[in-house]
Amino acid sequence: MLSVSMSMEEYIMTLGIVVSFVGMLATMVLSRKWIKEILMNAGLSRRVLLGAVVIVIVFLGIEIALVKPTQQLFFDDSIYQGMALSLLHTGQAWFCDYGTPFNCIAGEIFHEPIGESFNLAMGFALGGVSIMTTYNTQIALTAVAVLMTFFVSLLVFKNRTAALFSELFMAVSPMMLIWAAPTTSDMPALTYTLVALFAVLVFMHRKNASTFGFALFALALATYMRVNSLLLLPVFLIVYLLLDDKGIADSIKANIRLVKQNLLNTKVLVLLLLFLLLLAPEIGYTFSQLNTGYGYSGTFVQLTCSPSLPAIHPNAAISLQNFNANICANLNFWLNYYKTGYIIQPLIYTLVAIFGGFAMIFKGKARELAAIGIWFIAFFLLYTAFYAGGVNYGVDWRFMLSVIAQASMLAGFGAASICELGNRFQ
Repeated sequence: MLSVSMSMEEYIMTLGIVVSFVGMLATMVLSRKWIKEILMNAGLSRRVLLGAVVIVIVFLGIEIALVKPTQQLFFDDSIYQGMALSLLHTGQAWFCDYGTPFNCIAGEIFHEPIGESFNLAMGFALGGVSIMTTYNTQIALTAVAVLMTFFVSLLVFKNRTAALFSELFMAVSPMMLIWAAPTTSDMPALTYTLVALFAVLVFMHRKNASTFGFALFALALATYMRVNSLLLLPVFLIVYLLLDDKGIADSIKANIRLVKQNLLNTKVLVLLLLFLLLLAPEIGYTFSQLNTGYGYSGTFVQLTCSPSLPAIHPNAAISLQNFNANICANLNFWLNYYKTGYIIQPLIYTLVAIFGGFAMIFKGKARELAAIGIWFIAFFLLYTAFYAGGVNYGVDWRFMLSVIAQASMLAGFGAASICELGNRFQ
């Protein structure tokens, strides 16, 4: 954490996320006509939408009936809640160390951005300040992530069955159910990542000022959820180029023409300027946190490929040394190697996802597979290279939430392909 006295930084962060959130909602409303048209062209109907809502209800039913809400990330969860109170009382994006409920004099900007606390602050404003409001806010965000998996999958696959199966795999994933309620930044990061990708896909299908603004504000908002969320910008640019037009070369040419046509478009220039202004404090904050070492000093990392050897001291927050130490644990996770504990990832889930990847190749969806694969690999490699990124490092298997949507989409396409094969043999 970075200890600071009262300055403008904590107010600038608050202003940035508020403008991003309001801007995203406003441009989404302005784009509603195009969003509806795009979804219907992709295969959405009232019956299919009802199915997607039922899956969300199934998720909520399982979560409420079987999972006891609890905090798992001490003391981060308390810090996020304290920051939410600071946001409500003073508008300051920090954890208050010294002051009164309405006048904080000195505080600390935690090593994650203000996104999680902003969500909790909205929950407190609507439902009152209590631990149950915290849990309910987190579960609501998780439910949105489940539903957004359906919408994103529908636009990527253009296959209603695959989209519903993708959502179902998310809804019943042990990881989603276990981490739905705890106060961590990982679940909001997942939710807003899916919203941002949906917005990018909407813009890809209908290029105008409203959908462009929707994509930019949603991306800006997503970067406020976690320090590493800035990685979404290059990753989603690649995803956009892969899925737009008939191929990546054609996509690049078409978008260069689009840029040239809008060089003097006032709306586009204003949106781009605002986007850069919203990103600026987050970029500065991210690099300042990375320069502090992000807490690796004095820690130990187990060599998961050689567990009999002594643990090592990491030499950096993100490094090849950490990657070599964590890679076996993070690969074994997908084989349900840690099922005796509470680190659960059913093997059938992984097998269906692998089948889905092959099915996408045989069905001419190699570009869609590449887009999902790049999104998966980018965050898998990032966390594996992070000193605390091994699934067996404390409770940090939560970091796999950054790739669970991608795996669910592959599994969803795999399940739909299996159903299609079954129907052929009937």
